[in-house]
Amino acid sequence: MFKMLIVEDERWEREGLVDFLDWESMGISVVETAADGIEGLDKALEIRPDILITDIQMPGRNGIEMAKLILDKLPEVRIVVLTGYDDFEYAREALRFGAVDYVLKPVGEEEMLGTMLKVVQGCEDHRRKLREEESMWLEKDAVHHISLRQRVMDLLLNRADEQARKETVSELRNNGYLDADAFSVWVCSPPALSQPPDTIHMEQIAGNALERQVLVHSAGQGIHAAFILLVALQQEELCGQIQLADQLLRELYMPLESEDGFSQEQRKSSGWTLGIGRPIENLEMICESFRESQSAFDYAVFNGLAGVLTAEEELLARKQFTQDSELFTHQFREYAKRLRHDLGSGSSTGLVMDELFSFLAAHPGAGRSYIAALLGGVIESCLSLSVPAAQATTAVATNHMETLLACRQFQEMRDYTAAVIDETALLLEEKRNRKDDYLINRVISLIEEQYGNQNLSLAYLAGEVFVSPNHLGMVFKKKTGKTPSEYIQEFRLERAEEMLRTTKQRIAVVAEQIGIPNASYFGLLYKQVYGMTPGEYREFVHR
Repeated sequence: MFKMLIVEDERWEREGLVDFLDWESMGISVVETAADGIEGLDKALEIRPDILITDIQMPGRNGIEMAKLILDKLPEVRIVVLTGYDDFEYAREALRFGAVDYVLKPVGEEEMLGTMLKVVQGCEDHRRKLREEESMWLEKDAVHHISLRQRVMDLLLNRADEQARKETVSELRNNGYLDADAFSVWVCSPPALSQPPDTIHMEQIAGNALERQVLVHSAGQGIHAAFILLVALQQEELCGQIQLADQLLRELYMPLESEDGFSQEQRKSSGWTLGIGRPIENLEMICESFRESQSAFDYAVFNGLAGVLTAEEELLARKQFTQDSELFTHQFREYAKRLRHDLGSGSSTGLVMDELFSFLAAHPGAGRSYIAALLGGVIESCLSLSVPAAQATTAVATNHMETLLACRQFQEMRDYTAAVIDETALLLEEKRNRKDDYLINRVISLIEEQYGNQNLSLAYLAGEVFVSPNHLGMVFKKKTGKTPSEYIQEFRLERAEEMLRTTKQRIAVVAEQIGIPNASYFGLLYKQVYGMTPGEYREFVHR
């Protein structure tokens, strides 16, 4: 059976979707709802749905932003977007980043049924594929042990129904795993360049090190290989998981060394990274320990931390960041401004890049997704120096942001950002070799993009392209035969003529939209150029 989350800000639509189809007959046993993108993200991380149905336009955080964040944490969720004709471009964007389908509003029963049957079939196919892959990896194990591992993973991922949970707990008890007061989940990975043990060997190593049965599940391959361990704990061990983890790391790294305590330096030098969740007494709720261990593990991997990291340590880092967030935001913006200035002026960006990433590294509690979003904004800002703003935004949305979110380590984000900045610097240098042509084209692009800005002037344009107003005025006049101010006025009046001819907007509104808030002054300028007032012109063209 599958779980589904519906995110819709309109209450009557949200409640209507809950009863719209017979979800139970389609294999969907759990249907939860959320009223906006912020609540939707929290609820998705809580229930880990198989299927997400979301509206696009919502207050707080729209459906596209929410879905991207959910896919980052829950890449296997299948997303269906509800969209009107006006939002169809958003639906196309959603399909590009991972949504499986869309349904046009108003939602029709036949269309919704057809779409959801396909989505459920996809979920069934994916779950079947996961089980087949699991069987291939564990083919050396006994059949009942393979089944047990899979059932435990269903417990950890909270995708088992009540009957399945009871059966799994019963099977664990029969296999001797329940002789304990509590349980914890550990997630660990080997050094990047090492050859990790296979699942059975890892289970043997963990069992020997911890002197108990340990159920091990493998996940990922190559540099992303990891092991998930279900560890049984006695009452006296509930506050001593780090000492137990030391025993495992010692067995993995230094099997012939003494039995003395494993120091923090030795933990780090082992190259193994191990995230630990809190002990859980009720095995049926072990998914909570797994969620915490996975979060601690991801935090450690991203920040380049080897050794043992607990959920409490990660939580402490996040709380500390929350307290410092206002100062952090201010300082980050200053670094971003310096980087853009150095890049635009042709200065070396090496120093400010080093300072920026040292600053980010000193705030590990910011989290991978937030840092990716910040760096995506920096890249977008820097790209706007060399390409029109609209193109830069599209590039970030479709390429750079996805790449940053896919980075599992902080160093990967740094390397990628540095590469983009270096490429942009080379492009700017090439364009400086054709300085005058580039300068004029950039200024014209700015005028065409921002003609509605009341502050658009020679001084403003000069600041945007990092030259003096005198130099810009001279070069612009030489290349175009007009001053920047003349070009701005001419372009504004051309846009005004088009709006007067093709729309019914009031003349004062037209004036404001082209950056001239004084309607009387606008009328005077218009008559000087076109020989009649705006009102006379509109009457003339509509005869």
